[in-house]
Amino acid sequence: MSRPRIVDVGCGKGEVLLRAMQRFNALGTGVEPNPAFAAAVLARARESALSADLVLHELPVAEVPLFGATFDLAICTGAGHAYGDTPDALASLARLVPTGGWGLFGAGYWKRDPEPEYLEAFGGTEDEMRPFDVTVALPAAASWTVTAYHASTPLEWDDYERTYAKNVRGWVAANATDPDAEAFRGRIEAWNGAYERGGRETMGFVTLVMRR
Repeated sequence: MSRPRIVDVGCGKGEVLLRAMQRFNALGTGVEPNPAFAAAVLARARESALSADLVLHELPVAEVPLFGATFDLAICTGAGHAYGDTPDALASLARLVPTGGWGLFGAGYWKRDPEPEYLEAFGGTEDEMRPFDVTVALPAAASWTVTAYHASTPLEWDDYERTYAKNVRGWVAANATDPDAEAFRGRIEAWNGAYERGGRETMGFVTLVMRR
């Protein structure tokens, strides 16, 4: 029997991809253009004895030769922008998974209309995300059926955002002479400040389990 095949677009440091590979004894394909994140994926794969089962493309997804490939599970959590927009991401992932296959997709959504000040700090536009009910309904247009979903709780959202800010601040402190350090410092303080002032009531995150 052939082993399952998994692809994770925008796999970050590989947490979800490598766990899925272990859980299902699967072959994995990751797409991650960030060099630091890609290095972390490879290091984790070596530590977990998964290197032989992993193919990692250190390129934007548009430059990765995935056309014609098929996978049993396609993952894209928080990286739909790699395809341009959520509907484009869902349609592109559907082309990688045959009928009966699975998808795991995570996306942000608006809990309420975002204030202009929040959008400025966020560095985005209101049309980048949609309300919860619209977001959950989007997969149907790309031939996906949502079988389950989880909207991150306020405690989970706080833990993610505050851990992220702590890690960036730690990197800045440890790399004070790096040319990008001040830019990172300014960005994380603006981002975290906006979150603490009202971001948790404005943006949410939902993870969708989908079937083709």
